Formats: sequence, C-alpha cells, structure tokens
Amino acid sequence: MTEEQLPQEITKHSFRQKVWDYLMKNELVNFPLPVYDRIPNFKGAVEAASHLAELEEFKNAKIIKINADKPQEPVRFLALEANKEILVPIPRLRSRLFLHATPVPGASKSELTTLSKIHGLIEAGKPFDVDSPIKIDLVIMGSVCVSRDGHRLGKGKGFADLEFAILMKMGTITQDTMVITTVHDCQVFDSLPPEIFKEYDVPVDIIVTPTQTIVISPKLKKPSDIMWHMLSKRRLKSMQVLQQLKEMDEKEGKIITLKEEDSDIEVQKPYRNRFNYVKSKKHFKTRKDVSDVNDANDEGEKQQIKTRFPKRRAYNKTKPGNDSNVFSNEIEEKVENNDKNTQQRRKNLRQKSKSQVEFSLKLSNIPSGARIRDLKNVLAERGVKPNEIIWLGYRGICYLHFNKLRKNNSSPEQPIQVDSIMANLQELRIGDSAENTNYFIAVEPAKPISRIEVTDVTSV
Repeated sequence: MTEEQLPQEITKHSFRQKVWDYLMKNELVNFPLPVYDRIPNFKGAVEAASHLAELEEFKNAKIIKINADKPQEPVRFLALEANKEILVPIPRLRSRLFLHATPVPGASKSELTTLSKIHGLIEAGKPFDVDSPIKIDLVIMGSVCVSRDGHRLGKGKGFADLEFAILMKMGTITQDTMVITTVHDCQVFDSLPPEIFKEYDVPVDIIVTPTQTIVISPKLKKPSDIMWHMLSKRRLKSMQVLQQLKEMDEKEGKIITLKEEDSDIEVQKPYRNRFNYVKSKKHFKTRKDVSDVNDANDEGEKQQIKTRFPKRRAYNKTKPGNDSNVFSNEIEEKVENNDKNTQQRRKNLRQKSKSQVEFSLKLSNIPSGARIRDLKNVLAERGVKPNEIIWLGYRGICYLHFNKLRKNNSSPEQPIQVDSIMANLQELRIGDSAENTNYFIAVEPAKPISRIEVTDVTSV
C-alpha cells in the first residue's frame, strides 16, 4: 500500500481494518465473505501458491506446516502433489494440536484436492500431539498484512503465534526454520511501525504474492518459547494442549504465572454484524456503503446498531377485568395450527421433490475459484439441463438433479438419459480449471441411483 492509504491510527487493528476495507472495496477477495475477521482469500492465491512451489525452500522441504485458512488451500494441494507431508492446525487448538496428512501413492488430483480441504483433512488426517516426534522443515502462514522488513499481522486472535511458540517449545522447529506467507500485493506495506509488535509476534522470512517474491534481509528474530505471562487463565482452560505443556513445565520445576486478562487486549469490532446490517439495508430506500461505516468507526464514532426485528408483545394474563387469558389462548392455538400447517407443507414439498427426481449426478474436484454461474454457462453450452442444482462449491462439489428418464416404450437401443448426460459432461472444466488441460471435473452418479441402474425397464 502507498503512504496515502496508510491508516491514521497506529495500532494493529487499524492496519488490519485498512486492508480489509481495501480488499472489499476493490473486490479482490473470493469466498468466504465478508473478509473481516479473516485471513483474506485473495484473488490470485493460486498464482501465489505456484510461485511458492518454485522456491528451493519448498522443493527441499519434506514436512511442511501450513495454516488451515482458505487462501493457503492451493499451497496444501501443491505440497501433497509434490509428495510432501503436511501439518495443519486444528481450529483454535481445542483438543489436539495438528492434523498430519500424508499423500497416498498414486492418488488422483481429485483425491489430493479433497485432502487439501479442511473436511478432507478431518476425515483422513492423523492427530499430531505434543509428544509426537517430528521435524518440520518449513512453515507457511496466512496473513492480513505484512511489511517488506518482515513484520506480520494475522487476524488478531493470536493462534498462529501460539502454534509457532508451541512448536518451538517441542523442538519441532528452530530459529532457522523458514517462515513464508502468501498474500495479495495490496497486503504488502513498505514498513509497519515496530512499536506495535510484541515479543510473541512471529515474523516472516519470505513474502510471495501473485506477481513477486520478497526475501526479507536481515531476518527478524522469532519467538523461542511459550510466554506464559501473556496468556490468560481463560485461554489456558479452553485449550487442552496448553494445559499439557504447562504441566510439563511445572514438573521440570518452572514457576508459571498467568495473566489475569486475555493476551489480545485489542477490542474486536462486530464486523459480520455490521456487514449484515449494511447488507440488509439494501432492501430499503436508504443505503450506506460498507466503507462509510468502516470510516465512521475508524474516526472513533461509536454507533450501536439495532436490529429491525419487532419486539414480541407481552400480554398480562393475570390482570382482572379483561379477556387476556382468552386472547392468549387464541394466539397459542393459532401458532400451533400454523406450525402444523407449515410442517405439513414442508412434508408435502419433500415428498413431491423426492418423487420427481429420477437420478442425480455428483460433480467433484471443483476449483475454489469457480462459481455456480460458470457451471450453468458450461452446462448450457453442452445442452445439459438439470432440474435443480445443489451448489456446494466451498466443499468442491455440487449435485445435479434430473426429473426424467427414457420412457418405457422407447427403443431399447436408445441410451438411457443418464449415460447420455454423463457423456456430454466428459472433460468438464470450469472456473480456475478452464485453461488447464490436465484439470477436469469428476462426474459420477450420486447414490442412491437404484432407478437408473436398470438399463432395460421392460425386461424386469
């Protein structure tokens, strides 16, 4: 960012806020949205991951610790494709420490794509605990913003810094372990005020963007141990891993003093609530841009945003001289009848939908940057017209539901419709895969498909 775009406040939060606002205003981020309170899934994350994979530090590494955020998903895929083991933190370190994933020899790109996603890691990854003997060769982190001198700001929760300190304490990494981050170019500052950084903040050694690679020199010192005096009792109780490490230190005779307050003293603003509030105002005549609300908060204006839900009216059932009890009973009866009618309508709708669907297809290996409109355009070009599309792009899959099959009196030589549709969907590419001739969407019948497993209905 340029000097004109720098925030006036000198706090960690102000720099995060400025980056989030800039990314949203210029539409430089993909799902998930809004970007506030997240590691931004910036546009160009795939390109940045490709540049990272070309580095010698990446090629020489055998075991890589990669954060679980969406913009680093392409990095996880490339690491698995290069036959490297990866360690991914369990969100908020609630129970275990990391999930350890090892690529299976001969795995397809579709399988590696699934394994690189969070749901795939949860299913196939093995827990990695504090007593697991392993040596990590490279650490890859996500960032909200970084500077050319190596300073890094995450989303403000402190988990990435804590993960790094835990690994240092375990001896799994050292001061010489390289730390790399992938970000958009606009997330890179020429410098960040050193006074806002603390001894527990983890710096980076290399910054990779879609257009450049920045090697930090000289490198900044990394935290070497867990700083117990910066952790609160509340955080310790919420993380089993920290409790284990604390007990280990105490057995060695160390005296540990915890902080009464949380280590993250910055007040987080209700980004999602504010965004949803502004978004909901589009249904009314008055509008206010998200950046306007952000700017108002940056200038110190405190606004209390009230929801537009009507208050429930209270009726006095005990006051004599009125018909409140009768009226209340009438209301309860109407609500009960409405609930029954609603449930019946939903039941009828489900039965109707279920009876109409003749067969379904599952599309998997969908790239993270793809959108449902991309799929609809490709389906239209190939003459495939599903009656319903269930889009789960964030999981890399979607379902196509069709309501009609070949009629019973059709010629036996005529192919069943599902076979014809699957033939039309061969070598399907959408989104980020459109220009990659080696990347195809996997198409398969969705189970159960008993009604399309019989190729000749007349013979049954």
